[in-house]
Amino acid sequence: MAFVCLLTVPAWAEQRLWERLATEPNLVVLMRHTQAGGGNPLAWDESGGCKGEANLTAEGKAHARRIGEAFAARGIRPFVITSPMCRCRDTARIAFDEKYVSDPALREIASADRERIAEFERAALSLIARHRGPTPVVLVNHRPNIELLSLELIDPGELVVGRANPKGETDVLGRIRIP
Repeated sequence: MAFVCLLTVPAWAEQRLWERLATEPNLVVLMRHTQAGGGNPLAWDESGGCKGEANLTAEGKAHARRIGEAFAARGIRPFVITSPMCRCRDTARIAFDEKYVSDPALREIASADRERIAEFERAALSLIARHRGPTPVVLVNHRPNIELLSLELIDPGELVVGRANPKGETDVLGRIRIP
């Protein structure tokens, strides 16, 4: 019996996070882009044409749709911020329509120098702080960037839910997995 109870705790915890997203202020969702492939994951085509970049796979596009459907089914219409890199922009666009903002400083920091990492952190915290309030903020980004902000390692499309303080820093409340 204890084994069965352990299996239901994550589902209950996720449901509670969804309820909080629908009702509580100053919540932020740090979300890794969905499955991408091909191209160079560190390349960024500043023209927006995605040349040379890793792009969403068919599985990644379907996963982004499921994420958007999960938010819509609960009546949650977040304010969306995304990295300018195509796999993040496309995840945001597919999941949440065309309603998102982007900033060049939010691109992936995996191979970045200290200055570039600090630039990302300043931009991310500023955008989260500026848009916190009654509407949840979703930041669609990259694994190393999300790890910097939350100290959480997440899989493609996984959601880290937290409370944003006035500085934009996030206190993690939990995770939501949407298969």
